[in-house]
Amino acid sequence: MIRKLCCAPGCEELAPAGQAHCADHAAEAEARARSRKARAKAGAAAQAGAAFYATGRWRRARARFLAAHPLCADCAGLGLVVAAAEVDHIRPHRGDPGLMWDRANWQPLCRPCHSRKTAREVFHPPGGIAKSEGSAR
Repeated sequence: MIRKLCCAPGCEELAPAGQAHCADHAAEAEARARSRKARAKAGAAAQAGAAFYATGRWRRARARFLAAHPLCADCAGLGLVVAAAEVDHIRPHRGDPGLMWDRANWQPLCRPCHSRKTAREVFHPPGGIAKSEGSAR
């Protein structure tokens, strides 16, 4: 396998095969990634009104919706038959009760599809990341 230079700026060490960073920079890169994920998760939970998902009303509505719509909408679009496990808000509700409870804004998704969609919304929001969160260029 071909080894490449560490991708840390200014580093001329070789990274282990299949890795992006040398041993010295791998821990730093992992810590930065964990920090980014934690900030994104905390921000998304705060924006989404996380307490909403813990209510009995939501849990009952979610169970009824999944019983009526048992297959993942994204997978079905690809011709796959995969059980839905999550109720996704098509348009993120950001705490807006109207969007939270609008069943036309709900879709059944499997966990991988829901995670992928949520990651896109959190890490690549429409209009880009806010300037305060993004890096200066």
